[in-house]
Amino acid sequence: MNRWIKLAAVLMLISGVTHILQLIFYQEIRTILGATLFGIIYFIIGIYLWRGASGALWAGAIFPAIGGVLGTYRLLVVHPNPFSAFHVAIDLIVVPICILALRSNRLSRNRKVEEGGESSS
Repeated sequence: MNRWIKLAAVLMLISGVTHILQLIFYQEIRTILGATLFGIIYFIIGIYLWRGASGALWAGAIFPAIGGVLGTYRLLVVHPNPFSAFHVAIDLIVVPICILALRSNRLSRNRKVEEGGESSS
């Protein structure tokens, strides 16, 4: 699972940079400020995922899920552009990786508890 988390980290770093790069191409669009904020958040999440920081998997599941919904709306309704399509595609990869990693971690903890003879509640 670790290489998948590293993939998610790299994708978040790329997405963070490309979110911010939109400022160069779409200076007049007001929605770019929100996209730039998400870019900063995504870049930070990418760093945390790469380092294996506590809470990074949760952030990698939650923020890109929100960003994916907003990005889809932006792509279909507000401002169709290749950046939004690219970012939604990344979100569709990162979110499942983080959710599966969280689930795997939970199952591993439960197995350790059961092997130790303790209850999981």
